[in-house]
Amino acid sequence: MDETHVAGDAHFGFIRRLLASESYLLRDHLQRLDSDARHRRFGHDVSNAFIASYAAHASDFGNVTFGYFVDGDVRGVAELRPGTLMRPESAEVAFSVERPFANRGIATQLMGRIIRTARNRGLSHLTLVCMTDNAKMQAIARHYGADLKIEDGSIFADIVPNRADYRSLVADMIDEPMTYLYAALDMQTRISGSGEI
Repeated sequence: MDETHVAGDAHFGFIRRLLASESYLLRDHLQRLDSDARHRRFGHDVSNAFIASYAAHASDFGNVTFGYFVDGDVRGVAELRPGTLMRPESAEVAFSVERPFANRGIATQLMGRIIRTARNRGLSHLTLVCMTDNAKMQAIARHYGADLKIEDGSIFADIVPNRADYRSLVADMIDEPMTYLYAALDMQTRISGSGEI
């Protein structure tokens, strides 16, 4: 489990995989994004209804979503979506961080977690698409050795993960059971916060 204290924040945040039953957490996170952040995430303006439909399919076969959790709520997300049958060794990645939690290194940490998962799944290429003015996301991609190019007015970053090794495999083996433990604790936090008994 990747636990990280975010500088300047009174809360401890940590990264874990979202369970299939937690698609509502992705929905709530994406709906909290302001219009500019939604546009950057999806490449166009989207409604709450669109986001609800999108989140409902977040756990479709092969998809993996990681959330940055603070006090039981998701404040940042990284998504790994496998390629087509024509390119089964590739996947698309996408990120979003709520404005109050931006500029604290969360997206960089989420990218590292996605890359580790991609390594362990044997993926050889990750594609990140962002707008040409999204300098922060381009910098994160470069941090992980991405090759960037412009196509149709967007930036396409190609990241080539290293092959899986003992450390990456063991880290995932440890994280998996902890995911369920933290999911139960996060649920308890949300119930306590809502006043439900």
